Amino acid sequence: MSKLHSDRAFGSFMASRFKIGSLVSWSEWKIVDNMIDEDIFYGTVVEKTAKINGGRSVTVIKVACSDTGEIISLNPFQLRLQETN
Repeated sequence: MSKLHSDRAFGSFMASRFKIGSLVSWSEWKIVDNMIDEDIFYGTVVEKTAKINGGRSVTVIKVACSDTGEIISLNPFQLRLQETN
């Protein structure tokens, strides 16, 4: 039985849409008073890296959150590219 082999990090194709300085958004879901609440956050891409996770190279995008100023590591599947003028 053969295994699929790729030299590219998982998520690298999705990450290719995001450039350093791109404005992105992501959402976090939580339950408040037995109702689902979605919080949407915005930030700027500051770094794209690959790290080993579970024995496999995985793409991680570091984003500076506009609300808090914190640098947050997110996977590219969580992010949506926002249009700017």
